[in-house]
Amino acid sequence: MRSTLALFAVLAIIGLGQAHGSLIQELPGEGPLHDDIVDILKLVPTKKITKIALEYLAKDPEVQAAFRYLTTTTIIKDFLIDFEAIPEVINLLNYLQREGVDIYTVLNSVNKIFDIEEIVPPPVPYAYIAVMKKTGGLKGLFKDIMKQFKYDDYITIYVKKMKTSPAFVGFIDQLKSDNFQQVVNKVFEIKSFQTILNGLKNSGVNLRIVADIMFIVLGIDVPSQPSYGFERTLEEEFFDFWKLISLEKFLEIILTYFEGDQEVQNAMQFMYTSEFHILVRAVEALKEHQALVMYMHKAGFNMAKYIQSFHETVGMEDYVPPKEIENIFRSEIGVQKVGGGMKAMLEDLSTILPLAEINNLHQEKLRTSKSFSYFIEMLKAPKMQKIIVKLTKQEAYKELNRRSEEKGLLLEDLTKFFFRTIGFN
Repeated sequence: MRSTLALFAVLAIIGLGQAHGSLIQELPGEGPLHDDIVDILKLVPTKKITKIALEYLAKDPEVQAAFRYLTTTTIIKDFLIDFEAIPEVINLLNYLQREGVDIYTVLNSVNKIFDIEEIVPPPVPYAYIAVMKKTGGLKGLFKDIMKQFKYDDYITIYVKKMKTSPAFVGFIDQLKSDNFQQVVNKVFEIKSFQTILNGLKNSGVNLRIVADIMFIVLGIDVPSQPSYGFERTLEEEFFDFWKLISLEKFLEIILTYFEGDQEVQNAMQFMYTSEFHILVRAVEALKEHQALVMYMHKAGFNMAKYIQSFHETVGMEDYVPPKEIENIFRSEIGVQKVGGGMKAMLEDLSTILPLAEINNLHQEKLRTSKSFSYFIEMLKAPKMQKIIVKLTKQEAYKELNRRSEEKGLLLEDLTKFFFRTIGFN
């Protein structure tokens, strides 16, 4: 029984979701905010997550080792003690308690597992009185669990709640507040939390996506270079550039063209056709393309990962990288008639780029970031130029570009735009 409870606690704390169904389905409390949170929690596929987690725990040596470490050391207990001592955390807990979410009962149920003294909630006036009550390692475990979530459902319910529920809007405002920013900052200073993050990162788990979502949705900056040797990745350096761009304006332009420009619509549709998939496959089979993927990998840019994501997006079969490589919110805008296709869209997007700030940040990172300066150095190297020249001379590459351009899909222009967002011409 204790091992089952420990498994639940570990999963809940490191972000895999609550494996104990009752805490999701029967979150103690009542009131508008409580009901909003329960509506969202009901979307979590608890049974599927639990099944996947138990399969990994039974069969995967890396997950077994991580589980043994987390359950035979005091690292989780140390984290909880430090976490609950943060004043801003107490502010957030008190806010939830006042709004009818009996968060102290939930937290104390976790504390009990780890023999931590129960937290006594403050005598605040309650608005609502609640009735108490496989293989693949850690990276594979997270990846398989994330596949179970239907993200469209989350976006839909989030937008609906923001439009219809004042309690939920108040909760999001609380998460956007400086108090919550301080919670995030101070959690990242906890040594036990850093140990857990480093373990996940070293196992190949993508931690950046959580930080990206928090910034896009809440405007919260997750510390990218905290203490205890948590090194910044090249992706994190890129993200500093993208934070300079107005997300609202960027999405508005994208959606305007997606909804109102026939050429852009044709280009997007072409990406989902078997013809495009065959052309892409032919290029990926070229030794010159494989050389590019490997070179970019050595430069610190995991090109294979992005190709895999692209395959998944356009409905292609999995991308197999070269053996040498190691292991919206939609703006409320009306349908507008626009023209000019993807070229015009990229030109419009370029007009909102804060080029002076991007260029200044580019120069700063060349001086201060080893990963970024090395990446730019590799891009400028003669070897990179030779790889590109050889690739662009191949007939398969020329045919992919020719047919894509005929359909309005400007692959090379998209690539140039990406590099411009990080200050590289």
